[in-house]
Amino acid sequence: MGRGNGFSYEIQYTKAADRFFENHEDVRSEYEESIKELLIGDHPEKIDVKRIKGKRNSYYRIRLNNYRVIYTVINGKIIVISTLLAGSRGDVYKKMTGLK
Repeated sequence: MGRGNGFSYEIQYTKAADRFFENHEDVRSEYEESIKELLIGDHPEKIDVKRIKGKRNSYYRIRLNNYRVIYTVINGKIIVISTLLAGSRGDVYKKMTGLK
């Protein structure tokens, strides 16, 4: 859990995302640093993040080299970032069909 600018944030992982990150700890570190930069950093514009179009427009995609991480944000006093999927570019978008 992190703190910044008068609010707290927490990153939660689904089983699918956690399984990916178990084998890619470097990508997990980069992802967590990117989320921190987006929320409390001085230069969040340097992070490659986009909103997913279509039915899943509450989801976001963050690009980390050849990997993509799909997440959503739940607002409140504590911002919870729910990490849904992570993987290579082609795999992540194929797996999104199973998300609700």
